[in-house]
Amino acid sequence: MNNPGPETDFDIVVVGAGLVGSPLAQVLSEQGWRVALLDQRPSSGVDLLDSVDGGLSQRCTALSLGSKYWFDRQGLWQPLNEDACPIRQVVISQKGQFGSTRLRAAEMNVDALGYVINNELLTGKLLQLIGNSSVHFVPDSTVTRVSAEEQLINVYHGTAALSARLLIAADGVSSSVRECLGTAVRTHDYDQSAVLGMLSLETDHNNVAFERFTETGPLALLPRPGNLMNFVECIDSSEVQQVSQLDDDHYRQRLQQRFGMRLGRFDGVGPRHIISLNRIEAAQQIAPRTLLLGNAARLLHPVGGQGYNLAIRDIAQLQRLLGECITASGLADPGKADLLSHFVKLRASDQRRTVQFTHTLARSFRGRSEMPAKIRALGLVGLDTVSPLRDWFTRSTMGLSA
Repeated sequence: MNNPGPETDFDIVVVGAGLVGSPLAQVLSEQGWRVALLDQRPSSGVDLLDSVDGGLSQRCTALSLGSKYWFDRQGLWQPLNEDACPIRQVVISQKGQFGSTRLRAAEMNVDALGYVINNELLTGKLLQLIGNSSVHFVPDSTVTRVSAEEQLINVYHGTAALSARLLIAADGVSSSVRECLGTAVRTHDYDQSAVLGMLSLETDHNNVAFERFTETGPLALLPRPGNLMNFVECIDSSEVQQVSQLDDDHYRQRLQQRFGMRLGRFDGVGPRHIISLNRIEAAQQIAPRTLLLGNAARLLHPVGGQGYNLAIRDIAQLQRLLGECITASGLADPGKADLLSHFVKLRASDQRRTVQFTHTLARSFRGRSEMPAKIRALGLVGLDTVSPLRDWFTRSTMGLSA
């Protein structure tokens, strides 16, 4: 990783050294592009790794098998593999109803349906890899203004500025680049919040993940090393104050009641974090010489764990398009308007389908009405008994159907 210096002119500037921006900068640099990576944090990848406490406070990401394949093809999977917990099976059920379905890796002839990894470990290890690359890393930098010209775009951060032919915003749902562009967003409020945290079990989870739909929304449990599981509990917004005031033991009892005894007794829970759930989409994913990716482009409901995996598929497509810009005579213009428009066209179907799939799951598997719950349960029974439908659903969650 090159430290900030006098160099100010690049082919591509990536803003946001998180789960999207870090691997993106790495693979584009390896294609031969001169890449700068800006991030608000002053810390390096080593600092991030040192900050992981290994206890019950870790937040995680569920990587689909398709995302794992992409990381593997880039040579990025080996340093991540030791910290990634495989998902061998997913059990989907409706609380209070008989219907359920199981998605099994063995039925798809794969080792795992996906992998669960700690967010800070993933980001930290990706930044360590960037440390050994030609990426020009600029920490402690917040974009305050952007200005596009015919042949380049200027990116201002503090009192400094960089120029590039393409600016990629991967700086999250509160994207400073998107704000500088004045890009409008469309927001859907689910009137829900998510409680995030980790719990420990008395028994082994056997690498099984669970998605349980309840009257207030889905509850997901994701396997972690040993007898630990990450949980995402969706609750009505009206419950936030009450739930936030529960101590660890009372919250453990609440979680146990919602999930049941399929995994035996929950032994303990760690610190919890509550976030509001909204779907937020940028009205446009591109602007002159600018592309929005990841949560800067769209934030999805966490049900099904589709958001990050969609972003990885976006990265893979962009990587292919920019690779086609490399000719025997050199590097073509990565920020030209027709290339960015072509990217949007190529990705539109998968993006639209994933957004609708997630939105439908979030809305359909929620509610206290007895009849809809029974209908939904029958749908889960049907999913488990109709093999082609179950296989399509499995491949969708694995990120292999796009």
